[in-house]
Amino acid sequence: MHSQIQKLKSSKLYYNKWPYKVECLQRGSSKIIHAGLEETRAWCNGSKNFKFDNWEKTQGDKTVLLQFIDAVEPFLKGKDLQIRVEGTHFNIFCKDITLLKEIDERLFLWIKKISGPTTQEELDFLLSNGHKKILCDQLPKGMYQYRIFFKTTWPAEKRLAFLEWSENYKEKLKLSGVSKEWLLGRRRWAQDPFMYVYDDKMLSMTGLYLSGYVKKVEEFIPRENVLAA
Repeated sequence: MHSQIQKLKSSKLYYNKWPYKVECLQRGSSKIIHAGLEETRAWCNGSKNFKFDNWEKTQGDKTVLLQFIDAVEPFLKGKDLQIRVEGTHFNIFCKDITLLKEIDERLFLWIKKISGPTTQEELDFLLSNGHKKILCDQLPKGMYQYRIFFKTTWPAEKRLAFLEWSENYKEKLKLSGVSKEWLLGRRRWAQDPFMYVYDDKMLSMTGLYLSGYVKKVEEFIPRENVLAA
């Protein structure tokens, strides 16, 4: 491969499905998805298109964009990958190492980073455990085995009652700052509010208290445990 896969400090499946993320950088590449492949190609070749009216002067060399279009085209209809774009970023997600090598071979001029598992053991672990277990170099804060995400439909009075209950367990339960503000009612909304949980016993106790208000639970697995298995 032209590009080296970079090991993440925390690893889980992207969008609950993909172990690898290929990050490409090319001005105008998002138009391939938003405006369409053929329309973007035609615009690069000189055709006028109202979809590009406010965009033409800011997006760089059409020749290079056309080269990117030709390189990425074989992957646009692939069923074994997912594409997400934002601004100049064109990201491809996949799970098959052979496909990953093909993407790298065709797009290496635009690839800025490939992220994902760096060993077969890590890849097998992620594919076997879905999105509920996260590989990490060390546990969060050096001690928490789990992370609980709360449902945002949780009534305010019950959030406050839970916060009071959780304060009885000091270091065994750890809230993020934003999540605590949300539980206190000082924030009307928080994206994915969560709490770290120390161990299995504490997870069971917390789960019983939170019955009906848990969105999901993630378990952190030190990477060294996977390699030793």
